[in-house]
Amino acid sequence: MSQQFSASVLLFRRTALFLVGLVAFPWVAIAGLRAPFYSALHRQWIKRNNRPSWMQQSESAKQFILF
Repeated sequence: MSQQFSASVLLFRRTALFLVGLVAFPWVAIAGLRAPFYSALHRQWIKRNNRPSWMQQSESAKQFILF
């Protein structure tokens, strides 16, 4: 099914995303693209396995839906 990423992959991935966000901040602030850009970075930040992030979020939200 889905493969969990190792701690070293998560650390490298999150460090790279942090640096990309830091370097891109002046550009996205001036261009007015801050919200969509950082939304895309957040979707990559929360990934802990190779499943799509929307699937992870929908499965974690099941506990809040009461039927």
